[in-house]
Amino acid sequence: MKIAQVHLGLLPIPPNGWGAVEKIIWNYAIELRKLGHQVNIPYINEISRDQYDIVHTHVWNHALELRDKDIPYIFTCHDHHTYIHGKLSFMYQKNLEAMKSAKLAIVPAKFLIEYFDDVPIYLEHGVDLNQYTANTPPKGIKRLICVGNNGLFGENDFDRKGFRFAIEAAKELNLPITVAGPTKNNREFFEKNPDLLIPNLTIRYDLPDHSILNLYQNHDILVHATSVEAGHPPLTLLEAAGCGLPILTTDCGGNLHTIPIIRNTNDIIDKIRYTIDSYEFHKNKTLETVKQFEWKKIVKKLNGMYEVISEKNDMRTSALSTYNSMKMIRVENSISINFIDGPFVEITGPNTKKYTVKFIDMDTDQIIYSIDLNNYSWGRANRKWFTNWKIRIVSDDDEIFEHIYDATNKRVLISFESSSLGDTIAWIPYVEEFRKKHNCHMIVSTFQNELFQSQYPDIEFVKPGEFIDNLYALYQIGCFYDKNGIDTNKHKTDFRKLRLQEYASDILDIDFKEVLPLMPKFKPMKSKKPYICIANHSTAQLKYWNNPTGWQELVDYVKSLGYDVYLLSKEEDGYMGNINPTGVIKIDGKSLEEIGSILLGSKGFVGLGSGLSWYSWALGIPTILISGFSEPHQEMKDVYRVINESVCHGCFARHLFDKGDWNWCPDHKGTPRQFECSKSISFDMVKPHLNKILKI
Repeated sequence: MKIAQVHLGLLPIPPNGWGAVEKIIWNYAIELRKLGHQVNIPYINEISRDQYDIVHTHVWNHALELRDKDIPYIFTCHDHHTYIHGKLSFMYQKNLEAMKSAKLAIVPAKFLIEYFDDVPIYLEHGVDLNQYTANTPPKGIKRLICVGNNGLFGENDFDRKGFRFAIEAAKELNLPITVAGPTKNNREFFEKNPDLLIPNLTIRYDLPDHSILNLYQNHDILVHATSVEAGHPPLTLLEAAGCGLPILTTDCGGNLHTIPIIRNTNDIIDKIRYTIDSYEFHKNKTLETVKQFEWKKIVKKLNGMYEVISEKNDMRTSALSTYNSMKMIRVENSISINFIDGPFVEITGPNTKKYTVKFIDMDTDQIIYSIDLNNYSWGRANRKWFTNWKIRIVSDDDEIFEHIYDATNKRVLISFESSSLGDTIAWIPYVEEFRKKHNCHMIVSTFQNELFQSQYPDIEFVKPGEFIDNLYALYQIGCFYDKNGIDTNKHKTDFRKLRLQEYASDILDIDFKEVLPLMPKFKPMKSKKPYICIANHSTAQLKYWNNPTGWQELVDYVKSLGYDVYLLSKEEDGYMGNINPTGVIKIDGKSLEEIGSILLGSKGFVGLGSGLSWYSWALGIPTILISGFSEPHQEMKDVYRVINESVCHGCFARHLFDKGDWNWCPDHKGTPRQFECSKSISFDMVKPHLNKILKI
């Protein structure tokens, strides 16, 4: 077909600044051309009768001019003033007249259908999801954003977009907020409301699309306390949603997931807190629901209308018949459930109801948590470690809904909250075990992805902090504390009593057995002289081998046998007062792959309770582990474990470790017995194991 999208005549198309209708026309043209149509964007005076198969105009005066020229047309009304000024207004009467004279009238908000005497039909706005994409903004405090052209025609001080409510909420919550929009209206609004110019407010004027996109991608929540919109949802909401922002707005979201607010500062404060508390859920839900608004899908609907019109059918009658039948269908409330950092239920929808929600552990048949909810409210059980959940929801009219946890073919994210090499090596096998047990699409976030991506092809690896959409469940693996000690909502068992690998199996409810991770096949380094590797540094003094002569005796002994000693350390000599032994070949600045190659070329490794000992063990290298602060059961099997159990030892299994205290020694700090657990480990206790490795 040959189609005319009639130019408004004010701004260029595509717009070089603010211009919502111009943007809609441009995207119509792009997508219709993709469908094979010839699409022009002519000015109204360039259109003559029988020149086009379809003439689509977007303002009432153009529509009536086309009518007077006896040119059939389609008309979309984008004017919110028709609703604000009421049915007796000139604007309403002219738009209704333009609709009644059209072959087809369209409005982008369903409430306008009845408002315009059931003449038009509904077609929603769209968004380019190739342009408006989710980003991971900087971590930390949540940043709010408002985007819009405030005011009304002739009333520039009217707060149509609700900037005041959003800014007052940001001030109360001490959150940064950005307001973006055109200079016209917005500047005058702030000049007339100087009390809103608070320190945490940033105002941006006349930004092009790419700058608005950058703002969306570097903010966290859109607050859109608008009084009226002609589009439900408007372009602002759709573009923010494409960038993954949860959206707080009045009743203009349509089928887009939004958090409903009223134009009241206290309500917006409460809804911001609620959104932050369940941020990932709302971000995921927003990204999921915005997919229905891709321009190609919207224009496909529009194209269907054009095809009917071009065949000279009475499109309006057909469309209204369909719409009226749909109005008879009751819209039910929606129940959303996920297990992202705990079981979560949210109820949305227009019907006022009360619900009793019970979170039940199916293995014990125990009700872990119960809460009463209304529509537009949510609840979550605090327990975050894996549980076979059953969620039972009973409404006040005795409707019963049950959901039983089932991750089959669903997207599950496991996030490693530790960047430690040892923790990552210890825990990764149980991610794979969970995947196999639940037959899910497994996603894992670690700080050491490069070690494992090729080894676990059925797992999707993502960077820490990367946004992941459409999740069914999320579990975090780490050591978690609360004000009372170990966080029992995140740990099923006191992790001090467990092996390091059991931290993961316990949280994920996997039957524990020690599992070696699948490791890359590095080429062993070739050396003219045989060698062993050692690593003498760690992350707290308690983990060191604090015998002042131990490492030097070991190095001297190995070298006397004709071996070199490679010291694997990124720390400088003297780090935190710890002196390196002499006579070693220091290796630093190497990648994990290069370190793996060096280890594989060695005769063995001697280390502490640290990541390189786990790396050596995982690569199958004969490994000696020297430690007094931990109990032998807390580490891996199949290593030569050196400990002196005749002195104070194993405090890590008895106390809560203080990462902030480098010299942590909970039983004897500041006394002559400080660090006696490893001071008392002599080289002679290590030597027999060294001889086994060297086959002496």
